Amino acid sequence: MSYPPGDPGGYPSGEGYPSGGGYPTPPPQGYEQGYRPPRSPWSSPLVIAAIVVGVLVVIGAGAGAYWLTRGSAPADPAAADSAQASPTVASASTQTVTSTVTGPGGASGPAGVPTTTTQQPVRPRPTVSGADWQGFLSGPRCNAADDPAIVIGRTSRSQVVICQVGNQTGRWYYKGLADGNPIEIGYPQMVGTTYLARNGAVTYAVSPSALVISENGATLATEPMVEYWSSN
Repeated sequence: MSYPPGDPGGYPSGEGYPSGGGYPTPPPQGYEQGYRPPRSPWSSPLVIAAIVVGVLVVIGAGAGAYWLTRGSAPADPAAADSAQASPTVASASTQTVTSTVTGPGGASGPAGVPTTTTQQPVRPRPTVSGADWQGFLSGPRCNAADDPAIVIGRTSRSQVVICQVGNQTGRWYYKGLADGNPIEIGYPQMVGTTYLARNGAVTYAVSPSALVISENGATLATEPMVEYWSSN
């Protein structure tokens, strides 16, 4: 390769460059030839301390999770086995009890299926012949299946019944039969031992001694009681 005249090696002249030919300033005295490699940021005491703290936090969190998980499990395997076995024992006890339940009349139901028994309420037994707790078997009697008779009376001509509406104490109705003619009157009133049922101007007064029928205050008939019963 040939160079231009006056150019010793093809490099630019030193004009325009800082002193020393553009090379870096030599290192201060006391440094060895060449520079020591820059210190790694990981060798900083602060960085090392941060790493140690992070590792301790991770270890502590793992240990806490382990003890929390361990605390939820039974400490004793025998206790766990006992806990698993307890439902079976309860089931067997229940089955034994239900298999010995007996139904009405002493009849045993199928094993494990209890026999239910419906307890009927105790009904009064009227002393009037041909009557039950709801009135006359052949004559006036209470309307609904759960309406009890509170008064039942018989004269030589008439049959009378005063019924209560279900279990509503004080809510009554009157039913009577005379000469084949039935009558029903709502909401009679009780005065002493006498029940007064009013049908317009006509009043039927039922007492332990007689059935008195009046109209506008005038007595139409007085029928002495042959049989009388009251639940009161």
